Amino acid sequence: MKSFRVKIIAVIMGMMVLLEGCWDMKDINKAYLPVVMGIGKGSKEKYKIILEIPDAAGKIQFLEKEAKSISKAIDLIRTDSEKSINLVHLRLMLFDRKVVDDGIRDIIDYAVRANDISIKGMIAIVDADFDKTLYHVISPTPEISTYDFFSKEAGWTPNQSLVTIWEAYRSQNSYSEDIAVPLLQNGERTIYAFKGTAVMREDRMVGKLNREETFLYNLFKGNYSGGTIEIAENTSVLIKQSKIKHHRHWSDKGPSLATDITLDVVIAESPSGKSNVQIEKEVRDQLNRNFEMTLKKIKGYRSDVLGIGVMYRPQLTEEQIKNWKSKWFPKLEQKINVRVNVINEILIKDEAHLDQTFIR
Repeated sequence: MKSFRVKIIAVIMGMMVLLEGCWDMKDINKAYLPVVMGIGKGSKEKYKIILEIPDAAGKIQFLEKEAKSISKAIDLIRTDSEKSINLVHLRLMLFDRKVVDDGIRDIIDYAVRANDISIKGMIAIVDADFDKTLYHVISPTPEISTYDFFSKEAGWTPNQSLVTIWEAYRSQNSYSEDIAVPLLQNGERTIYAFKGTAVMREDRMVGKLNREETFLYNLFKGNYSGGTIEIAENTSVLIKQSKIKHHRHWSDKGPSLATDITLDVVIAESPSGKSNVQIEKEVRDQLNRNFEMTLKKIKGYRSDVLGIGVMYRPQLTEEQIKNWKSKWFPKLEQKINVRVNVINEILIKDEAHLDQTFIR
């Protein structure tokens, strides 16, 4: 009998040990799950933090606090909130342009150190009225989320730049690479409107690319899916495949890079009578001309947003890597040569063909 009691006590103690790890579990219905964090300048404190929290019905709730640090502002939000705040679903960090002008190194470092923030989350800069953009909402639709603007499975196109928290952290600690960050404002009938791309040098904005230049930036990076190129006389083509090959060289004058980009395209729109050869030439000439102007503009910012320094890292000394942005990148001679292949023709069906099609 005594042995039986000992066994019962052992079982009970074992169950208590198993349950011990669940004592602080919280009901998910008792937690707020923000998807957007806005980081602006406070009226009284250094930071103003705005959290955007959607619900199942598509409605948005906003929680806001000011503090000298981001973590303190979030703690103050937690203090006044009737639910716990969990940042594991945070998809987007929006920076006020005024904050970016002072540098975002500390903010990115915080995001990487925070245990409950995913480094896969996106970042963007609000180049407009910060409060108006953050508090801007459209009619409640559960199918639409703020993150869709940056999702390649939803609203993203190659005319928009895209960068994650991790990429920003890697860039601001790199001697050989910078990043391009999307610039946003509130839309009229959409959540956001894309204004262009901020060219960053380390943790500060030094210039801006427009939509067409952003498209070229993405094309160079290999992000072309869904890209449409418009040329003169109501003609446009859709990129189906892109092949990029770089030819590096280092001489006594410094680095030089020749890049061959081969595009396979299909015709989306074209006036009748225009040949494929003519379309190929127009697209090729336009892209080569635009690439040349864009490369000159980027070089003037002394920002390696194209990540060219990364290509040279294996053949550079440690000292050359450290001096890449200040010494070697300004000396870079770069040339891009675009080739275009039209892989389809416009198919015009006559009435007889259409009738046969419907009969089948």
